[in-house]
Amino acid sequence: MKGKDISALTVGLNIVGGVIAGLLVGYAFDYAMENWLGFRTSPWGFIFFFFVGIISGFKNAYSDMKRLS
Repeated sequence: MKGKDISALTVGLNIVGGVIAGLLVGYAFDYAMENWLGFRTSPWGFIFFFFVGIISGFKNAYSDMKRLS
C-alpha cells in the first residue's frame, strides 16, 4: 500500500472506530446503570453514546484529512 492509501484507510477506521467505541460505551453505561445502581436507562445511554461516537469519528477523520491536505 502506498502512503495515500494508508491515509485513506486511517480516515475510514477513525469513523468506524468512533461508532464502535460509542456503541460499546453506551451498552456498558446502560448495563452498569441497570445492574449496579438500579436505574433503567436503556436505550437512551446507548443512543446518546452512539451519536457521540459518530461525532468524534467524523471529527477525527476531518482533522486527519485536514492534516493530509
